[in-house]
Amino acid sequence: MRYLMVFIATTMMLLAADSSLLKRSVVKIFTVSSNPVFKQPWTSSIGNSIGSGCVIKGNHILTNAHVVTNATYIEVLKNGDTKKFQAHVLSICHDCDLALLEVEDKSFFEGTVPLEIDGVPKLEEEVAVYGYPEGGETLSITQGVVSRIEHQVYVHSLQRHLAIQIDAAVNPGNSGGPVIANGKLVGIVMQMRKSSQNIGYIIPTTEIKHYLEDIQDGKVDGYPTLGIVAQKMENPTIEEMYKLPEKGVGLLVDYIIPSAPSENKLKEEDVILSIDGYKVYANGKIEFRKGEFTSFVYALDRHQVGEESLLMVLRKGKIEKITVKLDKTREDLELIKRYRYHPFATYFIYGGYVFVPASKEYRIPAKYYEQHPTKERKELVFLYRVLPSELTRGYERVNSIVIDKINGKRFKDFKEFVKLVDREKSRFVVFEDEYNYKIVLDKEEVKKRQSQILGRYNIKSDRSDDLK
Repeated sequence: MRYLMVFIATTMMLLAADSSLLKRSVVKIFTVSSNPVFKQPWTSSIGNSIGSGCVIKGNHILTNAHVVTNATYIEVLKNGDTKKFQAHVLSICHDCDLALLEVEDKSFFEGTVPLEIDGVPKLEEEVAVYGYPEGGETLSITQGVVSRIEHQVYVHSLQRHLAIQIDAAVNPGNSGGPVIANGKLVGIVMQMRKSSQNIGYIIPTTEIKHYLEDIQDGKVDGYPTLGIVAQKMENPTIEEMYKLPEKGVGLLVDYIIPSAPSENKLKEEDVILSIDGYKVYANGKIEFRKGEFTSFVYALDRHQVGEESLLMVLRKGKIEKITVKLDKTREDLELIKRYRYHPFATYFIYGGYVFVPASKEYRIPAKYYEQHPTKERKELVFLYRVLPSELTRGYERVNSIVIDKINGKRFKDFKEFVKLVDREKSRFVVFEDEYNYKIVLDKEEVKKRQSQILGRYNIKSDRSDDLK
């Protein structure tokens, strides 16, 4: 009995020591950021925020991308310490909302132990959330259980990836903090659901490992895609029409995006039966773990950009093996980009007309969201607003239109558009939308009044720095 008591006491002491070391590896992150103001793209705003992170292998700090996006100055503080250390972003992936920080002064890592990255926890498994949420200065630890594992929208990038729902309290400031089970890292806090109590979402280690592998070559590629539009086949009639070899299995290819990896590989009306050995069910899901299902995209997300995926496809009644090289990302195939993560927005002002590259920060006409880039048009030019002046008289209410041509010439992207304007030799500069609505300016009048217009609205330059 005495030996048993000694063993228990020793075990408790070791667990307490491990817990103390773990806490030392949790980091508070202080970020100063310069963020674009899209209503006035020639300006930016300075913001201060607090987030969390943790020490991992290689003397790096793992956190959320949204904690350090557009950071101009970062400081980090270990739990149980009083000295802040300066840090900088080593790598950032907006798709999966993850980032790595580096601290130049390596003495910061004294007393820390890099967290070991484990697998995806099981449903109902107990987890602990570590971080620095609002309402206090010191480390907070909350307990909860895993309640759901499936694809969710990552708010930072608006992309869907595997996510874990937990019932532990998650609040602003927790972002980037480690989620621990059995002393190992099983996720990073990502976001909470404001409309519900005690519902938080964490990034699982599948995505963390994908990110850490992605950056080994020194650049961030993100996630590959097949580039298809597909429909579920849950209706028994459509299942019968295509004579599926197994009931309840199959995803119908409706459309293949031009220049997508699957172009010239897949065909419309192909039925995808499996991806890399994962059976694709008629509801668009795969069994990623015994008895647990999520979107078929999970199978593709396990790949790095440039790798190959093996598909089993039913084509005109015959099963075929199709190998697709996944060399494009989802954003590569979007005409309207999701977000632009830069301290300053890209803009160009000509005679009081404010042009921007079309992205989801602006109210772009809905029909363009269904379109895809081509060799001739990789980016849209959007007339975002008009600054009232002598040159814009009669056009003050014209805004939110996509420019299709300048003096009858089309352009492939925003930079080419700006070059065409700068090099135009005709007296009149004519901007047209796709319906041939025209905005006409006199080039000489623009030269005379451009500085005056910019000064009137306290704008220092007619274009953003990336266009100079």
